[in-house]
Amino acid sequence: MNKIELVKTNVEGGQTSTTINSSEVAEMTGVEYKELLKKIRKYDDILNGGNFALVEFFIESTYIDSKGQTRPCYEVTKKGCEMVANKMTGEKGVLFTAAYVTKFEEIEKENI
Repeated sequence: MNKIELVKTNVEGGQTSTTINSSEVAEMTGVEYKELLKKIRKYDDILNGGNFALVEFFIESTYIDSKGQTRPCYEVTKKGCEMVANKMTGEKGVLFTAAYVTKFEEIEKENI
């Protein structure tokens, strides 16, 4: 499993959240990137119907690909990682959960 890169992203209201980029989540989970994006968009529909804000789980963003084109991506919060992990089973789900929980705990300790 690759090293997880966490970033701090500005969120609505000037708050800051620690996130993992969706491309890294796809790589860590072994899910095709486009499939992960479809899942996140489906989660968005469900969350909106339940009066939950997507930004608490997945923050819409973009990146520039190797051709210089802007592509969609998401910054995934700890809650978002938990949602993705809860939908997974088997070894990949366990390894992903262990990796992101450990990394988020390290960041939280640094901020104390």
